[in-house]
Amino acid sequence: MFSRGARTWASAVPPESGVDVAGARGQVSADEAHLRLLVRRVQEGDLGAFEQLYEATKLDAARTLRHLVGNRVEVDDLLQETYLRLLTAVKGFRGESRFRTFLYRVCANVALSHLRWKRRRPEDPFADPPEMVATGEDPERAAERRQAARLVEAALEKLKPKKRIVFVYHELCGMSPDEIALAVGSSANTVRSRLHHARLEFTEAMQRLVVARPVGGSHGRP
Repeated sequence: MFSRGARTWASAVPPESGVDVAGARGQVSADEAHLRLLVRRVQEGDLGAFEQLYEATKLDAARTLRHLVGNRVEVDDLLQETYLRLLTAVKGFRGESRFRTFLYRVCANVALSHLRWKRRRPEDPFADPPEMVATGEDPERAAERRQAARLVEAALEKLKPKKRIVFVYHELCGMSPDEIALAVGSSANTVRSRLHHARLEFTEAMQRLVVARPVGGSHGRP
């Protein structure tokens, strides 16, 4: 049942070029080695290295936050908060996980705080939809991608924050349950349970949305 939802997710969300999945298997890639070198320099007081760390990871962090909070217009502020927190938190990084796992934990904390606040605030009906049009992409294909992205974001909105986070980290970032557990501060078993329920709820939400809003919508051909 999940496969259809997963295919829609994959078609709507481009792969993350910055994600270092190999590190999850105990290998230290060139990317991870470079990030760890920058971290050591930051820990020694080199703020220029922190700027380089920001430049190397900001797109990854921004995309992750975008899918965690579901509103593009909020990401810039949340990204700033993430790196302000990281500037302090990075002093405690000891290389026990990939650096991106460490960064995702900061993203998760920022996103959770924001989502809890957002639940107490009225929804913004004019929030911008995600723009995911590739250069030179066929207009019809671009419209289909935008619609799929809207469906994905709407389905993610149905998930509670903690379930959304593990789902995004697993499906978007390619993280294992053990890595996610490190990132969110829970046990691997708890992560697996949340992921199982998140998959079911995401698929159910996608099915309901597709029934309520058939592919093509108001832009479909007669």
